[in-house]
Amino acid sequence: MKKKIRTVAIVGGGPSGCALATLLKRKGFKVGVFYLEKRPEIIVGESLVPAIVPMLRELGVEEEVKNYSTYKPGASVWVNKDEEATSPFSFGGGSLPPYAYNVPRVKFDKTIFDNAVKEGVQFFKFAAKIEQVNGSDTLKLSDDTIAAINDYFEGQPDLIVDATGRSRTISRMLNIPTRQGYRKDVALFAHLSGAEKIYPYNIHLHRLEKGWTWRIPLPDRISVGVVINPEHLKNYGSTKEEQYDNYLKSDETLKKFTANAKRETTVMQYDNYQLISDYMYGPNWVLTGDAGGFLDPIFSSGLFLAIKGAFRLAKTIEIGTDAAFKQYQKEQMRELRVWQKLVDTWYSGRLFTLFKVGQDRMDTAFGRFIGPHMQKHLTRIFTGEAVYRSYSRSFLNFVTGSMIDLMKVGRLHNRKVADLEIK
Repeated sequence: MKKKIRTVAIVGGGPSGCALATLLKRKGFKVGVFYLEKRPEIIVGESLVPAIVPMLRELGVEEEVKNYSTYKPGASVWVNKDEEATSPFSFGGGSLPPYAYNVPRVKFDKTIFDNAVKEGVQFFKFAAKIEQVNGSDTLKLSDDTIAAINDYFEGQPDLIVDATGRSRTISRMLNIPTRQGYRKDVALFAHLSGAEKIYPYNIHLHRLEKGWTWRIPLPDRISVGVVINPEHLKNYGSTKEEQYDNYLKSDETLKKFTANAKRETTVMQYDNYQLISDYMYGPNWVLTGDAGGFLDPIFSSGLFLAIKGAFRLAKTIEIGTDAAFKQYQKEQMRELRVWQKLVDTWYSGRLFTLFKVGQDRMDTAFGRFIGPHMQKHLTRIFTGEAVYRSYSRSFLNFVTGSMIDLMKVGRLHNRKVADLEIK
């Protein structure tokens, strides 16, 4: 990778691959994207975070996205069915816009794809076949693939980028080890009409008796998803449609919001949201987006990380040295690790415990001092900024760790209290 990179083959035509292709084309690289048009009816990742907005502006697509999306001013979280905590993004301060969008993903993905086409990116409407060179970690496009694209790269491309998402083409081929999260939840979701209206158009997150649910207001429907241990679903039916429909009818919280709703789409299922590859680049290839690592959807980080990774990788490819790719890998893994820590505070219940135990402490001198800090930096989890500010990271580690323990002792006179873990 120390040689000058001039030609890049990107395998995968989703937002990460297309954003990368656009950025590389602008820098003068010869780029070819291999893609298949087959897309699900609905796709997870509909709720964007403010941190993605500056990148949409740089790509030149924010106005188009705005035209078909729902304006999203914040996030609302229910500690239980009766207690809500709402954070307008403006509470986070910082340098990010105080808004984001809830997007129909099929339209959003097409916007990023069409933008790459407008920039002059070459697309090939079939799956590239990748082969190992003499059983090594060096890869190449097959002879059939080179012939099918009329030798577009004038030989082999200098770099192959895996942007195949959860298909993880190169990782599977090379048997790259992975680190998986401790939870094995599944997510079932669909679009509903006639569900209870949401205003303002925040993403709404609710604890359930088992698992948790999201509600995302889209222009003409509401996306409702349930993240839950699959063992809990076995009694609700044998198909994902039966399980989803019956669970919505049985859970007290979901029943309230969806009693008069009609499901307008198929039910989509996503398994295991926590997987990170042990390494992300090799002699002439690199992973980006979900192909390198993906996390639980709770803080809406997935699409943001995919696009951000594309921006980071474009700069890396422009430098072209092994040191640059090593740094890319280091930054990608660090970012995923930090987000994973935030995800863990949700499932362990530490975020909920912070809210509950802190309620009767906010009228104290300490509460009045710490309250504005908590509001700002907890909001930054939902804007996407918490990961990138060292003070925010340190503060969140403190308030979801040592401070909770101290507050519990002060409130409950040394009686042990379990965190409000999501089961």
